[in-house]
Amino acid sequence: MEEARLKRKGALVRESGSILLVNEEDKAFGVDEVVAYIWSICDGKTIDEVINQFSEVSNIPRDEVREPIINLINKLKSVSLLE
Repeated sequence: MEEARLKRKGALVRESGSILLVNEEDKAFGVDEVVAYIWSICDGKTIDEVINQFSEVSNIPRDEVREPIINLINKLKSVSLLE
């Protein structure tokens, strides 16, 4: 069975030095550069592909980023920023 691909929802807004992710219900969430980057690379990728890409870019071993990224993806899903 093929792993599901993530679909990004909402928008990224940079405002007065802040980064916001805004979902389709117009609820905004303040995030840092790392969260914004991870959200931005999720579209059309599997969770494993996101983990691999982030691990490569950050030079942090895959095993160290796997659980935090899965937790972040689940949080983004719970606030309608990913499906």
